[in-house]
Order: sequence, then structure tokens, then C-alpha cells
Amino acid sequence: MDAKESKNDMNIGSFFPQYSTTIFLHGFSASSHLVFLLVLSIFWAYKRRTMATLENSKPLLKNTYFLYYRSTLVSCICLSCCDLLLFMLNSLSGYKRGWPDLKLFAQFDFAFRTLTWFVISAYLCIHFSRSSDHRFPILLRIWWAFYFPMSCSSLVVHLDLYWKHLSLPFLLWIFDSISIISSLFFCYTGLFGKRSDDKDLHLSKPLLKSSFSQSNGDDRPGSSVSGENVSPYANASLLNMFTFSWIGPLLALGYKKTLNLEDIPQLATCENADVVFAYFVNKLESTSNGNDNGGQVSTLKLVKALILSSWKEILWTTLFSIICTLASYVVPSLINSFVKYLNSPRELKYKGYVLVFIFFLSKLIWCISERHLFFQLRKMAVKIRAALFSIIYKKGLRLSSQSKQGHTSGENINLMSVDVERTALFSWYLHNIWRVPVQIVLALLILYKYLGLASLVAVVATMILILANVPLGKLQEKFQGELMDSKDRRMKVASEALRNMRILKLHGWEMKFLAKITELRNFEIIWLKRLLYSSAMIAFVYLSAPMFVSMVTFGFCMLMRIPLDSGKILSALATFGILQKPIYSLPDTISMVVQTKVSLDRITSFLRLDDLNPNIVQKLPRDGAKVAIEIVKGNFSWDLHSSDLTLKDLNFRVYHGMRVAICGSIGSGKSSLLSCILGEVPKVSGTIKLNGTKAYVSQSPWIQSGKIVDNILFGKEMDNERYEMILEACSLKKDLELCAFGDHTIIGERGINLSGGQKQRIQIARALYHDADIYLLDDPFSAVDAHTGTHLFKISIDQSAVDISIPRQTEELLISIIGFLGTVAVMSQIAWQMLIVFIPMTVICIWYQRYYRAAARELSRLAGVCQAPIVQHFAESSLGSTTIRCFDQEERFMGTNFKLVDGYSRPKFHISGAMEWLCFRMDVLMSITYVVSLIFLISVPKGVLSPGVLGLAVTYGLDLSMYGVVWDFSILENKIISVERILQYACIPNEPPLLVEENRPGHEWPSQGKVDFVDLKVRYAPHLPLVLRGLTCTFPGGMKIGIVGRTGSGKSTLIHALFRMFEPVSGQILIDGIDISKIGLHDLRSKLSIIPQDPTMFEGTLRSNLDPLEEYTDEQIWEALDKCQLGDEVRKKERKLDSAVTENGENWSMGQRQLVCLGRVLLKRSKVLILDEATASVDTATDYQIQQTISQHFSGSTIITIAHRITTILDIDMVILMDNGLVLEYDSPAKLLQIKSSSFAKLVKEYTRRCS
Repeated sequence: MDAKESKNDMNIGSFFPQYSTTIFLHGFSASSHLVFLLVLSIFWAYKRRTMATLENSKPLLKNTYFLYYRSTLVSCICLSCCDLLLFMLNSLSGYKRGWPDLKLFAQFDFAFRTLTWFVISAYLCIHFSRSSDHRFPILLRIWWAFYFPMSCSSLVVHLDLYWKHLSLPFLLWIFDSISIISSLFFCYTGLFGKRSDDKDLHLSKPLLKSSFSQSNGDDRPGSSVSGENVSPYANASLLNMFTFSWIGPLLALGYKKTLNLEDIPQLATCENADVVFAYFVNKLESTSNGNDNGGQVSTLKLVKALILSSWKEILWTTLFSIICTLASYVVPSLINSFVKYLNSPRELKYKGYVLVFIFFLSKLIWCISERHLFFQLRKMAVKIRAALFSIIYKKGLRLSSQSKQGHTSGENINLMSVDVERTALFSWYLHNIWRVPVQIVLALLILYKYLGLASLVAVVATMILILANVPLGKLQEKFQGELMDSKDRRMKVASEALRNMRILKLHGWEMKFLAKITELRNFEIIWLKRLLYSSAMIAFVYLSAPMFVSMVTFGFCMLMRIPLDSGKILSALATFGILQKPIYSLPDTISMVVQTKVSLDRITSFLRLDDLNPNIVQKLPRDGAKVAIEIVKGNFSWDLHSSDLTLKDLNFRVYHGMRVAICGSIGSGKSSLLSCILGEVPKVSGTIKLNGTKAYVSQSPWIQSGKIVDNILFGKEMDNERYEMILEACSLKKDLELCAFGDHTIIGERGINLSGGQKQRIQIARALYHDADIYLLDDPFSAVDAHTGTHLFKISIDQSAVDISIPRQTEELLISIIGFLGTVAVMSQIAWQMLIVFIPMTVICIWYQRYYRAAARELSRLAGVCQAPIVQHFAESSLGSTTIRCFDQEERFMGTNFKLVDGYSRPKFHISGAMEWLCFRMDVLMSITYVVSLIFLISVPKGVLSPGVLGLAVTYGLDLSMYGVVWDFSILENKIISVERILQYACIPNEPPLLVEENRPGHEWPSQGKVDFVDLKVRYAPHLPLVLRGLTCTFPGGMKIGIVGRTGSGKSTLIHALFRMFEPVSGQILIDGIDISKIGLHDLRSKLSIIPQDPTMFEGTLRSNLDPLEEYTDEQIWEALDKCQLGDEVRKKERKLDSAVTENGENWSMGQRQLVCLGRVLLKRSKVLILDEATASVDTATDYQIQQTISQHFSGSTIITIAHRITTILDIDMVILMDNGLVLEYDSPAKLLQIKSSSFAKLVKEYTRRCS
């Protein structure tokens, strides 16, 4: 049959040449459809039998259908009809012209296709009308995923036949188009098809044992959850999903007003943190079953669980990666054909337009698939963040005390702020692991097609570059590990400094710690420079690699005299251009693999830390039992690896209703005994039983950021009568009356708006409100400060952005701008008419960018705002984990964590959609510009422009895209927010200067220690009321002054004013006649000594804690230790003065920490000494020893004491009683006691009565 006859015959069989490939294609298709038809029939029969069995056992959801169910059904029917039509046409041709092999195979193929799609349609119509399933069965989804590449193969074969000048009927092209579009639709519905009423399915889910919504007014950013405003993405139509139009309403709202968190829709139920976490933990546990290491988490298991919990996104992104990769190589493979067409007489004009259409379609498919690829990758990153944030938080609640000592808060902050983010970011590079080699192989195949053996040279050059990555990768891994270690060390010191900044200022140690942090930062910069220099070197090598490969390849062609024409050269150049991307991304991929491995190893090491053993204590319900606590032959040790027991041979029994006091000297194990009852101390042997519920008041008050009422209720429902009774019992009512918002006053970070006594009484109120059977009170009248969280976070993230992200993004932006302008310059030089289209398209792109920018910037800001509370809540919960566990509040705190993570995921998810919305439109506009340019090029008469030059325009046009510029600019703009935050933090008003050269006091100042307060007025902030309201009094030099008064009277504020922690609104403080406001802060604070309310120790050694400025000899330090009753205890330790002190001094008891603080002032021997409730954490005997030591060694000094125990100030010289910021009484204790109506006499009488 000749070609002319083929063109005139409209029967389909006439157009199939007798090629084995075509026969194989039809045979394979027919076999596949037949096998699937048999499997589906068996599956259907099994399902009908199963449904008949279950029909009576559970109700079915009738008359509900899948989202896209009807569209899927119609598509299946249409495919069946199309196959039937082809079957009939092929039959007609066979009867007229016979049945050759090809036509026979085609007939079987069309027949089985028709039957298969008809059976699928019947299955969907009959089975799912009464199905309770809410997803398409896995069999159909697998078949639809398989049908897509089969349809693509058919189209490729037909295109190959077409380019060999064999005409094909128009109907066949329509069928190929319908098959591919339908298969894409099937793939989509197979993964995302769900019931249209899925939005209501969560109502039928079982509730958790404790509602996560009971957060008692949790006002943290991101904690507000409303199920009504669900993201439009959850119910978007296929068109809206395809074009990202579902994000349009949010962008429109952001263009009109400044977005806030309430404007951002909630995530779909399946994307919520609690659902993602539950699924992730299930996968993690399933990967741990049956392993040899006792089910412990390993990096491999963690990776497996992350992959299994994100399999849907991985499958989708794999599909989009394949489409994107294949589409990117269509134009390079056809450029030679395009140049040949330009060299031809151009009689077949339609062939040029077909090529242009293919170029346009491939570029459009490439861009669209890339958009959805990136969106799905971001969606996967959101899930990974949610899973890792949650599992790290849950682990933090379970850590044993020994594990906490080995893992500091600085490391934990880096885990949450750096390692989790880096692991989530790796989702961008996930498919590069296989995609880059595939792209390189495809590129080399194209090169082989046009350059023959010369392509082998390209292979060798590429392999050399790839193999060079092995040592470079190891080098980067080393640099990355060292960088993270140095960052941990810096963050550890910075966290201590920020958390205890008040103590540093009181002692005048700020510059010492600043120097230490600067030293660690300089060490970190060394590794940062090495990492960045190595990255820059690798990037330079790989950016120049395509040019190097092309030079070597073309040079080999010239050497071997391989003929090169313009078409082959341009195809090779286009291939090298595309090859540049995988080669360029290869170092980034390797770097990210290395960095992610380091981060995953760090996360895994944290997850492998020892948990607190939940079986230490046998917890039993009270059930009328008389015994509350019983310990039999109990031996306990904080360190199970140590031979020394913390508590040994414990045998005692406590009955319900008993009040038991635990007494002993400092370090004897009083607090450890309470911790043992709580189950916090590892048990070596023996048994411990608890009958009933328990409540705990820690020695160091742990107060949660938020409202006062939430801290008291602590997860329980409000009982107004009981609540008011508790406030009265804990003497909190007057304190709340002084607060502007009463019990709804927000407690800020570090509890700066609460005194130590107020924090402790809130703790007691919390315990009493829980109405427990057993109350454990660990010296509840001591008081210490809370912690700092947000700044540590806000420093870690922003510093990392400034160090690495912003420079890299600036580089990316410059590369995008230069590439875009270069492409425009080349194309406009060849065909200036393209500017007619390009200029308006660019204007539209800029408008789109401005429209998008308003919402995107606010979404980025909200993401930053909502990220900090996650880390803050983690740090806060880690410090209070003992209290949380005691009150059985782990589940509620996990719920708060889930809400905070969801609050962060919401803006992150929607900014991903917004970015792809913008880039999708940029791609479409630039694709239109590209196709218009190509149409003009093929319309130019032959001879006006060289075909090679025209081909060059086509080659450069492949990179014509403005989205790269806009994308990089938008990301850089968002990253610049980190600089803004750092500048904002740096612009916070500083304290007065440390030194004032013109007003430096003499070396002997103060010589007398006389302190005058003259009409002193102080407030904490400009908008807050006065705390000291015109206080005037004089402390004579060398006298011992006691300050008393109820909590909130201004005692500690007066001391802070003396150290200029607050600058007075008016009035003066004079020390030996010198106005302290005129001298530098360091000169003032270094001349005063204080034993603060909170006994603080820093990580390091005992020596560095006693003498951080390194001013004293070992003999002087030992002398001070002996005076403060710590010498013998320190001598027992192996390392003596170099004995280790862990973070917050956790390995030293509270009393020992207080004695160390006493040792500091004994070394300093200042003329003015302040004791701010200095003996609150020690027993009465030790209190007496401390008072005697101070009296003996500071006999000539002015001693100002804020009294915790009234009896400690009865023998001092003068006592001042404060009330509401004023001096109420001021005289000697003896004289005030003689006046029975004096407030001081009443206070002493009340204290004596309570103590007795």
C-alpha cells in the first residue's frame, strides 16, 4: 500500500506501518487490559461477598459519592466509547482489505480496551452507590497510575511515525490526547479522590481522652483553632487545583488589608499535626518491630518512617518529576529537526507550526508539572515539620533528669529551629537523588544521537565531576558537623546569659560573658567560612562544568573530524544548557544530603536519650487505702552508672491525713526524696507505692507563660467557689487587685511582672486547686525566676539566615537576573518584534508580583511569628516537665504543641500555594511570549535570517522565564525579615554606659557605705504605675538594715533601683555622697555585692562560678568555701575546684547553690552587701551559720537584707517596713516591737504564731 493511497483512506488500519514496535505496543496493551479485566472481576466478586457479610454488621453511607466520582465515571464511559469507535473502524477496514498482523493485534487491543473500561464504569456505578469506602480501591489506583505511561508510550510511537512522514488519521491524535488527559485525571483522583462529605467525617471520629481544646485561654500565636474556616484547597475543583486559583480569595484579602492569623484558613483534617503525628509514630513503631536494638530509634528507621508517612506526596512528586524531566528534553531533541525545517523549502508550512506547538506544549507541561512538583514538595515539608516538632516535644516531656543534663537547652533550641527546618527543606532535594542521574543519562543519550562517539568524552568529563564529589562531600560533612557543634556551644552560653541576665548585671559580669560568646562566635565563624568557601569553590567548579564539558566534546569532534552542522551544535548546546541544571544542583544536593544526615543524626541522638522509667512508682487509686506512700528497701541514684547511691535503704510509710516534714542539712537528699516519690529518680532496687492522686510544688517555681488563672487551673474546669477559696488561702487576692487585669493578667517571659513570692504562691494555689490526695511541697517559700525562650529562638533562626541563607539567595537572584536579561537580549537581537509581546507580558508579570507581594509578605511574617512559640513552649515545658508529669498533664501539653504547630503550618502551607499561584501565571505568560516569538521566526522568509541564528533563539528561549527572578526576589525579601528582626532587637534602647570616663569614682569608693534614697520614684515601664512612690530614707554606713513587707510592696524593686536595673522616674540614690546615676554601670555594680533571691550557677566548673573574672588565687577561693561551709563537701569531689557544674547548676542542690553565692560575696568583700532573701533555700541551722558568717566577715560593711524569715532580722540595727512603694515604718526592731500597734510588731506576732 503506497503513501498516496494511505492519505486518501480514512480507515485506521491503512495508516499503521508494519513495524514490530507498533505490533508490540498493541499486544502489550491488549495483554495488560486482559489481565486487569480478570483481576478486577475476581476483586469485584470478592468485594461483593465481603460486603454481603458486613451489610448486617455496620451501617453503610448511602447516596454519598467520591469527590470527582461522576467525572471519573464519565471519563471511563468516554474512553470505552472511543475504543468502541476505533474497534468498529478497524473492523470495517479489516473486512475491506484483510487482516494483517498489525490490524489483528490492534483489533484485540481495541476490543479489550472497550470491555475493560466498560467493566470499570459498571464497577464504579454499581459498587460505589452503596459503598462505605471513602477512597477508590487500590487496584484501580494502581491501574490508573500504570495507564498513564502506557498512553504516553502510544503517543511517542505515533509521533515517531509522523516524523517519518507517515500520515496518521486525525481521530487517532484525538484518542491519544483523550487517553493522556484522562490518565492524568485518573492519577489525580486516585490519590486525592475522597467523599464529598469528608469534611464532616471528623465528627464521627472518637474523641481523645482529654480534649486538646481545654487550654484555658491559651493566647499563644497559632493556638486559635476554628473548624469552620477550612482551607479552600481541601474542597477545590480540579481546575482550581490545577491553576492554584484556590488561593485567590486569600491573596485578594491580603491585597485589601493587612492579614492576621485569623484570616488564614485552617488546614484540612488530614494535614493537622495530631493526625500527621499519629500516622508518623505508627510508621516509626512498625519499622522498629522485630529489630535487634530493642526498638530504639535509628537514623535509618527515622528516615523510613518519614518516607512512609509522606508516601502520597512522594508518589505525586515522583510523577511530576518524571513528567518535568521528560518534557524538558523534548525541545533539545527536536531543535535539529527545527533547523532542518528552516533549511528546507518550507512547502509544508503546517509542519513548522506543529513544531512550534510541540515546543509550546512541552514548555507548558514542563512549567506546570514543575509548579505542582514544588507545591507538593512544600506540602511534604509541612508534614515533616509537624511530625518532627511533635516527636521532639513528646520526647522532651519524657526525658530523665540524667538525659537532660547531657542535652542542654541550647542544643534543644537548635534541634527545633535548625535541624527540623533543614530536614524539612531536604524534601526539595529528595528527587534529585535519582533525578539528577536520569537527567544526565537522557542528556548523554541525546548527545550520542547527534555527536556519536564524542558523547563518550562528555560521559567521562561528567563522571570525573561526579566522582570529585566524594571527597568534597566528606569535607563538607566534617565542616557542617563542626559548625553545628560550635553553634551549639555558642547557643548554650547565650541561653545561659539571656536566661540569667539579671544576675550577670547585678554582679557586673556582662562583659565577661560577652567576651566568651564573642570568642565562641569567632570560632563558629571559622567553620562557617570553611563551609562557605568550600561551597563556593564547588559551586564555581560546577557552574563552569557545562562550558568545560561542551568545550571538551566539541574539541574532540573537531579532532576526530566528526561533522557538525548548526542543528547538531544547537541541539548539543541546548542539551548542555539543560545538563547544567542537574550538574549545578548536584553540589547542592550533596551538601543537603550531608547537612540533612547531620541533622537527622542529631535528632536521632536526642530521641535515643533515656526516658524516665514510668514503672519506678506503682501508682494505685486510693480506694479507701490508709497508706498514702510506702517505700520498702528503696535504693535510688540519679546516675545509674555511678556506684554512689543518692538515697539508700529507705523504708518508711506515710498514711493519708499525715503531715510529714523532711529535715536535713544541705545536700542530704531532701529534694531528692520528693523527686523519688514523684518517680523522677532512677530506682536501683526496692519498691515504692503511691495510693491516690498527687500535687507538687517545686522548689524552683515553674510558671507557664500566659494568664494567671490558667496557671492556677492548669487544665481543670473552673469551679468559682473553690477558686475564690484558694485565692484567699494563698493570699493572692490583694496581689490580683493590684494587677490591671486581675487574674487575666498575662505573665510574661521570665515572670518579670511577678515577684518571687507571687510566683511561689501561684504554684501553691495550682496544687491546692487540684484537690489531690497527696501534696509534695519542696521548700515552697523559696522563689526563683523563670526562663527565656523566644530570644534564643529569635537569634538562632535569624543568625542562620544571615550567615547562610541570605548570601546564597542573593547569589541566586543575581544569577536569575543575569540569565533572564541575557536571554531577552539574545532573542530581541534576532527578532526585535518579540518585544511587542514581551513588554506587556513583563508589565503584567510585575503587576502580578505586586498583587501577590502584599499577602505573601504578611504570610511570611506570620510564619515567623508563629514559629517562635513552638520552641518557646518546648523550652518552657522541658523546664516544667516534672510538674507536668506530676499533674498528669502530658496529653494537654501535647495538644497545645499540636495547635502551635498547626498555627505555624497554616501560613507556611498557604504561602506555598501563593508562590505557586504567582509562578504558574508567570510561566504561562512567558510560554505565550515564547510561542509568539517562534511563530514570528518561522514566518520570516527564508534567507532573511540564518537557520542557525533562528535555532539559537529557540535554544535561548528555553530559559525565557521571569518566575526565577520573581521567585528569588520574593524569597530574598522574606529572608530579609531576619535582618529586620535582628535590627529591631539591636535597636532596643540600651542601658546607660558601663563606664563614664569623666565621672569615675575613686578606687576606695565606697569607703563608708552610706546610702541615701531621696524622693525615689520607679516604674517598670512608661505605661505602668509607679512601684516606688516617692521613697525617702537613709541607710547609715556600716549598719545592718532589714527590709520587710508583704509581697509586692516594693522590696526587690528598691534593691534593683540600687543596682540601676531600672532608671528612676525622679529622685536620687546617693552612695557616700555620689549620685549613682552619674557614674558608669560597671563602676557601680562592681563595687556592690549581692546574694540574689535566685541562687544561680552557670555551666562550667566550680572555680568559674566563684571567680568568673579570674581575680583570686586558689587559696582565697578555698578560704571562702570554708567560710560558707562548702569546703569539706568540695574536697570530697574528685576534681575539687574544677568539679563540673551542669546547665543551671542542676547537679548541685538548691542550698549548695545558695552557699556558692555566699562564697562569691566573701571573695569580693564589698562595703555594701545586699541579701535578697538569700537564705530562702537553706534550712534554719544553715541560715544561722550564714548570718554568723556575714556578721563576722562584713562587720564594717553596710548590710541590706530583704528578710524571708522574720527571726533573722530581729538582731539587726534598723528595720524598714514597706507598703505599696512607701516607707511605712523605720526604726530599730526593739523599738518597733515595743509599740504593739506597729505593723512590724503585728507581722512578727503573725509569723511567730504560724511557725509555732
